[in-house]
Amino acid sequence: MTNAELTTRLLSHVIAFRHLQRQRGQLRHLGLPGVDAFCLPYLAREVHFQQAYFQDAEALAAALPALEAFFRSHGVPAWRMVVPPGSAEGERVLGSAGYRPDERLSDAMGLVLAEVPDVPPSVPLVAPKTLAELVELNITAWGEWSGTLTVWNEGPPLPVHTLLACEAGRPLACGFTHDVGDTAGVFMVATAPEARGRGLASEVMRGLLAGARARGMVASVLQATPQAKAMYHRLGYRDLGAWANWVYRAD
Repeated sequence: MTNAELTTRLLSHVIAFRHLQRQRGQLRHLGLPGVDAFCLPYLAREVHFQQAYFQDAEALAAALPALEAFFRSHGVPAWRMVVPPGSAEGERVLGSAGYRPDERLSDAMGLVLAEVPDVPPSVPLVAPKTLAELVELNITAWGEWSGTLTVWNEGPPLPVHTLLACEAGRPLACGFTHDVGDTAGVFMVATAPEARGRGLASEVMRGLLAGARARGMVASVLQATPQAKAMYHRLGYRDLGAWANWVYRAD
């Protein structure tokens, strides 16, 4: 499986993850041919939460007027278009329309399960019935924007596979996978600050990958923070390149 194929799968996963958020009631969505846009009106001035994704440059060019109308209608003064590596024509379209590259980048990673060893976790892991502990651990780990995390506790159960690494009954590391087709996307991996450096997130990841294998998944994709990128490399993930953000500021 090529890096380009894994990148396409990651894009599908990121959009699917945004739809899970939308189902919790926060995000607003605009779906156009080859383009998906999401905004968070209650944080309208935080560009990080106003984002759009495109499949090809032609679809992007056709969607730009509707995208601007969508974000403006929700009081959003600036928004970002996520651009995967190798999208030179998309960048040209965005530059011509007044978008500018922004410093916010995310590292895309992916692996083919058949190409990496099947190493089971070496510590006991818990599959919780709700996302409450995962949400609380992510709030503790990341701190900012807790309101965008507590939304995961709302509504009916989500079709995700969650694991926790616990000590004396207390969750110290967590993450979940969400399946789209035959690929498991990894999201919301976090470790409590006082437990970092012990390899607990790696153990959670091994458990998540073992579960993906058992469900018949053939690949896994994720977006890595700079702090976690080395860990994912050790687990066998390939670097798929940085995703750029191109921002349009209507004001």
